[in-house]
Amino acid sequence: MNHKSWLGLALLPVLSTAASAQDINFSGDLRLGVVGLDRDDRNGQQVDDTEVNLRVRAGAQWNISDVYSAKARVAVTGNDSDFNGDLKFYTELPAGSSNIEAGDMTFDELFVRARYGNWEHRVGRFQYQNRLDVVASKSMSRTSSNSWNVHWTDGLHSRYRADNGWQYNFVLDYSTDEGASLVRRGPINYRASDSRVTYYASVDKADDDGLFLQRSVDVTVIPSALYYNGVAAGDRTDYVAFSGRLAMQWALRGESRFVAGAEIAHAPDTPTLAAMGLPGLGDSDGNAWQVSVNITDVAPGHSIGLVHGENDAGWLLSTDFTNNMSLTEIRWNWQTLPGHLFQIRVREREDLVQRSSAVRKRKDIDYFVRYTISL
Repeated sequence: MNHKSWLGLALLPVLSTAASAQDINFSGDLRLGVVGLDRDDRNGQQVDDTEVNLRVRAGAQWNISDVYSAKARVAVTGNDSDFNGDLKFYTELPAGSSNIEAGDMTFDELFVRARYGNWEHRVGRFQYQNRLDVVASKSMSRTSSNSWNVHWTDGLHSRYRADNGWQYNFVLDYSTDEGASLVRRGPINYRASDSRVTYYASVDKADDDGLFLQRSVDVTVIPSALYYNGVAAGDRTDYVAFSGRLAMQWALRGESRFVAGAEIAHAPDTPTLAAMGLPGLGDSDGNAWQVSVNITDVAPGHSIGLVHGENDAGWLLSTDFTNNMSLTEIRWNWQTLPGHLFQIRVREREDLVQRSSAVRKRKDIDYFVRYTISL
C-alpha cells in the first residue's frame, strides 16, 4: 500500500459520516516579511542577498461530535521571484531543502482526531513540535513549519493529559524512501525499509503562572537510518537522540516577566568525522544546547529575547540550529493587535569546526522584519 492510499484510509471514517457538518471552524494565517543575508562562505566568496517572503495557510476543522473532528489545511510559500501557487501533494521535503519549493502549495494538515477523557489521538497529516517556550522559540529535537517554511508529520500522535498537569506524547512519524517531512540532516537516510517509521516520545508540563514555565524531556528513535560512514558506504545503525528543556519565570513590574530557559541534547551514536567532512579521526560529537534570556511585556505587547546555542556535527535533528554551527540571535516581538504580530530578528551563525575542504569557516549575519496575521 502506498503512502497516499494510507492517508485516504485514515480519512475514510470521516468521509463516510453524514455529509452535513454540525460545526465548521475556519482558521489561517498570513506572514509577510523582508529577509536579508550577509555570508562569508566556505569557498572564500561573499554572498549578499535580500528578498521578500510570503507564507499563507488556510484551513477548516469539522467538529463531527464531542469526540471526533477532522481538519484540512493548505499552505503556500514563496518569495518576490517565485510565487505561482501550484498545488502539489508533497510526501517529503525536496532533497537538501528545509522547505517545499518556492511558490508551491500543499496540504500541511489532513487528519482525523478523537478526544475522550484525558486522551487525544490524531491520525493523518498534522503539526507537532516541542520548542523552548521563549520569545525566539526553538528546539533541538522537533520544530515544524518555523519561519516561512512548510513542514508536517504523516503518522499518528497520541497524547495523555494527566490530572496533575503533565502530558505524555507519543508520535509515529512516517517517511518515504526519498526523505522526511521535517528537517533531518545527513547522513540520516530513509532508503532502508525498516527506517521509514520514526518513534518519538515526550513528557511535558507547562505552567503559565508558576515558577516553572516549562519542563520537558523527549527521545527520538530512527531505526537503521544513521549511515555513520556516509551513505555510500552502506553501514548503518539506529539514530537515537535525547533532549530536555526547562524555562523559568519571575515577575518584574506589572505584567512584565523575566524568563530564562535552556535546552540540552545528546545523541550517543554519531557519524564519523570523515563522513561529516571534518578533520580528524573517530566519531563526531553529538551534543547540542541553547540558553535564552527574555523580558516579556517590557511594555504592553512588547517582548525581547536573546538566545545562544551550539550544535555539534553529530546532532542531526534540529531545524533551528544547523549542525556544526553556533547561533546567536536577538528578537523583538510586538503584538500590535490580537492575532497580529510584528517581529524583528538579527542573527549570527558560524561554523564550529572548519570543514576539511573549506578555505575558511562559514559565517552568516542575517535579519528579518515580518508581520503575521492569524485568524
